[in-house]
Amino acid sequence: MRFCTVLYRGIERAARQKGLCDPLQSLSHAGSDTAAQTITKQERATALDSLPFSKAKIGCFFQERPVLKNPFLEDALLTGYLRRHIPHEAVLSDLCAFGERMASEVDAWGRECEVSPPQLVQYDSWGRRVDRIHTSAAWKRMKDLSAQEGLVSIGYERHYGHWSRVYQMSKLFLFSPSSGLYTCPLAMTDGAAKVIESLGISWPVEEAFNRLITRKAEYFWTSGQWMTERQGGSDVANGTETVAVPQTDGSFKLYGYKWFTSATDADMTLTLARVQDPTGALKPGSRGLSLFMLKDQTDAYCRVITGWITCLYDICRRKGCSFNCKHAYNNENPQQFICSRSNAKGGSART
Repeated sequence: MRFCTVLYRGIERAARQKGLCDPLQSLSHAGSDTAAQTITKQERATALDSLPFSKAKIGCFFQERPVLKNPFLEDALLTGYLRRHIPHEAVLSDLCAFGERMASEVDAWGRECEVSPPQLVQYDSWGRRVDRIHTSAAWKRMKDLSAQEGLVSIGYERHYGHWSRVYQMSKLFLFSPSSGLYTCPLAMTDGAAKVIESLGISWPVEEAFNRLITRKAEYFWTSGQWMTERQGGSDVANGTETVAVPQTDGSFKLYGYKWFTSATDADMTLTLARVQDPTGALKPGSRGLSLFMLKDQTDAYCRVITGWITCLYDICRRKGCSFNCKHAYNNENPQQFICSRSNAKGGSART
């Protein structure tokens, strides 16, 4: 500290001798008589204020805001890899145009999604339970964009064979930093489409599959996953307590409590439950689990902010909040989906 002080004073003394640090030098040269050297406190303060760091100030440097450029053209590794392995000009042109759209348009949407998070509205102005999630306009535009750009459908169109998935993942890679986390519902949607395709696209789920992989924004569905219950963890077999009760028309009503949901504002979701046999018994372990598809039938669908808020299979007895488990995949017969032709309302609500 002593060394720094001595060094500073030495530099200051040398600078003053050269007339570099005297803020009053211009005033002293204003006249040659003694009166010109009589300086008021106000003049001295004014002269000192002309120096950028004469007092505790922020200085005159302001860093410029980073500007996002085309993320595809800026990534030499990605562009080089794709040019070697997918030498299709249509793919490269699409990725380049998509990258330009990220920089000029979509990145601002993602920012809006971050600063305007979803809001859960449980009751309306008259005290009625509504359970709606209000999302920003940018979040809704993300859904339309995802359909139009084929962020899910590219992997199922397979125009470029086994490289179609690489093409799809490259596009999602460019989209993710600017997506405002919309890649979450897209991941759930892709997963649901893959499950349906792997088990066989039969009549009960054909419409859902076609909606999950379409490029038409008005027809596009997203899917959620409602798996985790209160016990949590990776032991899904012993952690699933939700019960599916068969109905006389072939449908199922689900009774349970889900602690975590992914893509909660989706149009449909996949979930796990244990089917109750005619005696009321439940088969334990993973062999007793069945996969169900729940379809959003009304605007009053249970919409809860994606993440750490509890959710449910709200199969209500109230008008305007009805759910019907339309399809169930039975573990004992992997090729069979059990279809419900009923639009019946009813069930139980657990909040």
